[in-house]
Amino acid sequence: MADLPVVDRVNLIEHLGERQEVSAPAGEAIGPGAGVRFDGASGKALVGDATVAGNAAVYGLNATRGVNQAHITCQVVRRGKIALYDAGGANVLAGLNYGALVYLSNTPGRLADAAGAVAVTLGRVVPFWSSTPPEKVLELTVP
Repeated sequence: MADLPVVDRVNLIEHLGERQEVSAPAGEAIGPGAGVRFDGASGKALVGDATVAGNAAVYGLNATRGVNQAHITCQVVRRGKIALYDAGGANVLAGLNYGALVYLSNTPGRLADAAGAVAVTLGRVVPFWSSTPPEKVLELTVP
């Protein structure tokens, strides 16, 4: 399993009726593109990872930029298409083939190209034809 590059920016691809999401206050700092689970007692958003089942129970990915502390509201997307970019503006999915699966990583807040200790498939790389060649985006299908 290899972690994908760190996500710095998330762009939501709008398609009518396709996206499923929820807003929640963060219980800790959560980077953009991080897998998010909910604290069972408070309902606050926490960073997920694939090391143990409890941490791997993610709802979706954080689509909010700059959730650098607790109590800031974050937008957690469960279904839909998203484009992921690193700090330099490069597409995080560029090294993956169309159709490749993207997984929750064992590293908190990261995505991976293979399953971690607990296998959590987050989605699949699909083409988005806004340009030629098409951009690689993640179609979220979080279980």
